[in-house]
Amino acid sequence: MESPLDSPLISPAKARQAAIQAKDWAYINSWLTRKYSPNPVPAFERNEDTLKALLAIAAANDAADEEATLVHRAREEVVRAYKAREEAEDPRKRELLEDLEAHLDDKGAASLDDLAETAVTLGTLSTDTTELGHSIMELTREEFDAADQARKIEALQAYLDRELESLKQQIEELKTHPAYETAPDLSAQTAEWTRSTKLLIAKVNEYRDRIASLQRNVNTKGPTIEDLMVEEENVIRIKETVKMLEGRIRSFHGLPPDVDEAKAEYRRLERELHQLQQQRDQMFESVIAKDRR
Repeated sequence: MESPLDSPLISPAKARQAAIQAKDWAYINSWLTRKYSPNPVPAFERNEDTLKALLAIAAANDAADEEATLVHRAREEVVRAYKAREEAEDPRKRELLEDLEAHLDDKGAASLDDLAETAVTLGTLSTDTTELGHSIMELTREEFDAADQARKIEALQAYLDRELESLKQQIEELKTHPAYETAPDLSAQTAEWTRSTKLLIAKVNEYRDRIASLQRNVNTKGPTIEDLMVEEENVIRIKETVKMLEGRIRSFHGLPPDVDEAKAEYRRLERELHQLQQQRDQMFESVIAKDRR
């Protein structure tokens, strides 16, 4: 059953197709009317296959009519050329040619037809031998060019066939190779990685706030021994936490290539971890330098 969305009133593609078919049927109706005139066109089943067949027949018929018209014009040109030549020649010779024309046998008439068809094939309505010779040479050149183009097309087709075969092999390998199979628990793994990533983001933000607080405390007052001990313990805890985070981040190594969001989040956390490591090293160096003083 045809969907309402496929209606020509709704679908532009259907509307264009219906317009094209209506134009083709109008052409076929006009062509059949001319062919059967003055009789009416017989009734027949109208469907898409019938339309395609009638279009092909009409095109072949029109091409044959055009070729017949060209042959007729060429024959008329030949006759006019002979008549012009006869009028310019001696009357006795013209009378002789008229007698010859009137008494042409089947072979002579066939030769005249061959000359007309040759002129049509070469694309000229003239029977001048020089012009016919030039036309034959041009046709030969076009034949060589067409043969060269055919060789190039055959080479291109052979190359495309090889590429197509290679692509088929690659597709078959992608379908059958175990390395490209999707893990059965991929959804569960992705959900777990998403949860772990959110926890890591919260921890990173917490440590960032703590580091900022420590930096503000360092800038507002001088450290004491107790502060240095607390800061050293904090630094040790931060180092352990960073090691734990590094281990958690390494656990995300080897993610499937189709999980783009996990990969992007991994790269972002890796950059933030690198920044935390730099901040940790700077704070540790600052604490050591103050302890020495």
